[in-house]
Amino acid sequence: MGIKKYDQIMRRIEDLISLNTIKDGERVPSVRSMAKQMGVSVMTVLEGYRRLESLGLIESRPQSGYYVRPGALHASPPLARPPRVSRSDIALRTESVLIPESVERLLTQALRKDVLPLGSGMPAADYYPSEELSICLARVARSDPELVNRYCIGGGQGVLVERIARWMMEAGCVTPEEEIVVTAGATQALMLAIRAVTRPGDTVAVESPGYYGFYSLLQFFNLKAVEIPCDPQSGLAVDALQTILRQGLRPACVILSPAYSNPTAAVMPDTNKEELVKLCLDYNLPIIEDDTFGELSYDTYRPRPLKALAPDTVLHVGSFSKVLAPGYRVAWLAGGRHTRDILRCHAMSVLATPVVTQLALASYLKGGGLKRHLRLLRKKYQVNAGLLQAKIALCFPAGTRTCNPRGGHFLWVELPPGHDAVKLSVAAAEEGISIAPGVLFSSRQHYRRNFRLNFAVKWSEEVEKAIERLGELSAVR
Repeated sequence: MGIKKYDQIMRRIEDLISLNTIKDGERVPSVRSMAKQMGVSVMTVLEGYRRLESLGLIESRPQSGYYVRPGALHASPPLARPPRVSRSDIALRTESVLIPESVERLLTQALRKDVLPLGSGMPAADYYPSEELSICLARVARSDPELVNRYCIGGGQGVLVERIARWMMEAGCVTPEEEIVVTAGATQALMLAIRAVTRPGDTVAVESPGYYGFYSLLQFFNLKAVEIPCDPQSGLAVDALQTILRQGLRPACVILSPAYSNPTAAVMPDTNKEELVKLCLDYNLPIIEDDTFGELSYDTYRPRPLKALAPDTVLHVGSFSKVLAPGYRVAWLAGGRHTRDILRCHAMSVLATPVVTQLALASYLKGGGLKRHLRLLRKKYQVNAGLLQAKIALCFPAGTRTCNPRGGHFLWVELPPGHDAVKLSVAAAEEGISIAPGVLFSSRQHYRRNFRLNFAVKWSEEVEKAIERLGELSAVR
């Protein structure tokens, strides 16, 4: 496959920065002048610039253009390129999902309470407004004790559903309240979405590397998977999905996390999202969108959900677990044309979700607390991401690469050739440190040189020493 035109744009700007032709804080060539220089379209240059921006090399300034971010390539040369997914490593074929016990043991190991949870998917409790939420919880319990002790039949408590609809509208999704189904966590929402659009034995297209829970649910429902490469920068490869569709494979749906994907922190550019939606509409292919991390953007804007582009086709999963209240287990599913089937599945599987936690979150949202909380949370995560990248650059073997997250709270790390992240995870666990090896994020046990780190931990001397020790252990092949 030849070099894409936007890659040529990216390389040209990277060369100008690395040669110090354009210095920190200086303006890069305008979109139109670069298009003229390179003989490409304005849209191609915009795509290249957007990708450079997601890498943290340049930044856009309203009505002014693009500028080199301070530090850009010079601050940490080993981290200038994100790890890449090789198409040759991903077989675009259908296979049953079978997660070996050895892989499940790795997940259990990462969740042990006696280890530093760098491999966990859960943020530290200190990052949440637990005291404020407790006040809301106590208030609603006192105000109507009979109401909080009743079943909540149907889509959810009305006051919370209304707040969720408003929240989605701010993200660009015009969603009727009757379409929103409140669930006990995002995993249950994903279960309902998958059950609504698949039958046992069906094939599902899923991003790879992708969230471990995707593959676990496919195995649970006796479904087959075709893994679609997910670039650590731009997310799911739409052209790869197009290839299998043209070859005659007809998945029941496609599952992905287009905004700050777990584990890679990838963000799909708007042009890629539009291509994906068009492709899925052409083939009548439902999209299950896990938007759990969409609100954790470090940039001035939140990535536009796929739901905003195709309201009827996209089954949209949102959650408060990673942004506000993990212990409350409140998430939601907006299922488009599949809402009736989802409500039926919901009634048969759980019947009702707890009332008191729904009312407490509705009260907190009404007071405007979530926006204030998110502003602080995003800043903390961005700082932690930079600290972690810098520490890895100092302590890990030459040739180690990481993604450059612009949101979420995960760092995807790639060790140099000859290293094994599974062995590293075992050695680290013996010393009280957990990491999540890359084999967890595929149904075929790919990505043995990769692992995921969670930087939603309280940065401390203990964390710094743990990263130093991981670097020492990774130097031993």
